[in-house]
Amino acid sequence: MKKVLVIFEEESKKNILIDSALFFKDKFGYEIVPLYIKDIRREEIIPATMDGMILNFNNDPFSEEANSLEEMKMKKIQEKIKDKGIDSTLNVESGFPWDIIKEYMKTTDLLILEKRLTLSDTALMILKNHFKPIIMIGEKAITSFDKIGISSDDGTKIHKSMFSFINIFPEINYFSMFTLRYKIEKNLLMKYLEDKEKKIKYENFDGDIAKDRYLQEVNKLDLLIMGNLNSNYFVEKIIGKKGLSIMEKSKVSIFIG
Repeated sequence: MKKVLVIFEEESKKNILIDSALFFKDKFGYEIVPLYIKDIRREEIIPATMDGMILNFNNDPFSEEANSLEEMKMKKIQEKIKDKGIDSTLNVESGFPWDIIKEYMKTTDLLILEKRLTLSDTALMILKNHFKPIIMIGEKAITSFDKIGISSDDGTKIHKSMFSFINIFPEINYFSMFTLRYKIEKNLLMKYLEDKEKKIKYENFDGDIAKDRYLQEVNKLDLLIMGNLNSNYFVEKIIGKKGLSIMEKSKVSIFIG
């Protein structure tokens, strides 16, 4: 039985994660493993001062109220899971997110988490260390695989992601391949996919408004396949790498193998 691990955090949009998980269950037969992580970094004692007094917000009624609200959120997630007909119990773990996630990933095949406007610490740690394919859910749930795109520079990372994708989902045969101000003269990824009898529609976006046109097109997709980021996220943030910009500014869900 194939298993998909679905990560819920305190601020997660539970509906898009549950609906996406349901698609993989109904379409591809995945068993859903839902996981809620209580990040202990939020529970650490962080002293603050006010008029010379030391305050500890973790030992006051505000902390108790926050814990109560979190319990309510977990209960609502479990109710939503059951309402959708998913026969899975929400796993709840406390600790450092990556330490928990990597243990669950050892017994699952695919990881789903939410993609936000800015990559969270948890998302960055996953991207740096993941050893199973991941899907970052964009602004809407994945409900079909009719429109699958490839963001390609013909480098090794996108080749790795495509290898993972076509082995996990061999029934998908039609792809749109996009490049941004990067015309590939000898497109080896396209040749590789065509040798696998996949049909590819290729388009390069160039000119002054290339980035806007690119984002418009990828946002029409059900899923965009990308290579992973470089290991130094903050350097990419400063110099404005294309992959990071696409990952943060697009609304589409993203697959990284």
